[in-house]
Amino acid sequence: MPRPNPAAAKYTMSAGPVSIHDRVRQAYARQLLYHYDPEFHALFDDTTQKLQQVFQTAGDVAIMQGEAVLGLEAASAGMVRPGDKCLNLVSGVFGAGYARYFRNHSGQDPIEVKVPYNRSIDPSDVRKALKQEGDIRFIAMVHSETPSGTINPVKEICALAQEYEAITIVDAVSSLGGMDVPVDEWGVDICVAGPHKCLGAAPGSALIAVSERAWEVMRAHPNPLRGSYLSLLDWKELWMEQRRFPFTVFVSQINGLNEALTMVLEEGLTSRIKRHSQVAQMCRMGAKGMNLELWPAGDEIMSTCVTAIAVPEGIDGHALVDQMRESYGIAITGSLKELEGRLIRIGHMGYMAQRVYVELALTALELSLRDLGYPVELGQGVGAALAAI
Repeated sequence: MPRPNPAAAKYTMSAGPVSIHDRVRQAYARQLLYHYDPEFHALFDDTTQKLQQVFQTAGDVAIMQGEAVLGLEAASAGMVRPGDKCLNLVSGVFGAGYARYFRNHSGQDPIEVKVPYNRSIDPSDVRKALKQEGDIRFIAMVHSETPSGTINPVKEICALAQEYEAITIVDAVSSLGGMDVPVDEWGVDICVAGPHKCLGAAPGSALIAVSERAWEVMRAHPNPLRGSYLSLLDWKELWMEQRRFPFTVFVSQINGLNEALTMVLEEGLTSRIKRHSQVAQMCRMGAKGMNLELWPAGDEIMSTCVTAIAVPEGIDGHALVDQMRESYGIAITGSLKELEGRLIRIGHMGYMAQRVYVELALTALELSLRDLGYPVELGQGVGAALAAI
């Protein structure tokens, strides 16, 4: 068994998961309860109610047991029928990946609105596709596209979907808890989030807000999906209506998630969103202070979850990430697929969305760039970040 590296990362500021607060860590370590213990039922109910507040919804919320991608796939598995016309909005790696779920369940390739991976979807292009096709039933989109550090105009797109009577599936995996995601106000039908990003917990749950319209579509499916790990209907009909879990619940995961949601609400959603926005601005200004180029095409489409920075010419992006982790104890991340090696991402989410951690990350970035031979004046990035406060 390999021995621990004394210089291993002390702070995780990746694109998720990130380091979490001690209160949340300790919650995961609590003694296990039987999942039919009344005490656990009360905890599960409390967790659901808190999640409704963070989703800003009066509708149903399901907590599926598995990584957030489980919820994204479950949305298509439960609603899409063979032959359904689906629209996939692609502004990055995660958006592109959703096509496989539409393809698997509709039996055909989705229609696509695609932009370069440093840009955001234009609602006018969505309207054009809806008008041209006429009978699109489902639209999938990503709110915060973390591989690119960009955001999409979910509010405007959901308004178009309602106008054209299409069902919306929104990936808010990284944004919930750090950006405003008012599910009811925007009219989102299925909104999927993860606990391991801005909510400040560990991966292991798919958090899903479901509209009544989405439930109706699931029930009206020619072969309603029941008795499956992908079944949202099982959670509705067994747990919500009969108080019977579909299977054994990840008890420790609920302990940690509940504590993280408690901390979100103690801070206040508005204050928490403001905090994420402020540290994101700090990080961006710090990168600019080092004469680095931010990856997104404009400030208005930059996510507050991560800061995406183009790898400067002559620098190996993988080596830069390794240097920050191994020499300075800050674990950030590169990107995925087409973007791999082209950019790095500093994650400032949840507990790590604090000024001191952004300062540490920027200091480690400056030092690592210097170590790799990039001309950078030590202190200029951190100084620019502090000036932005």
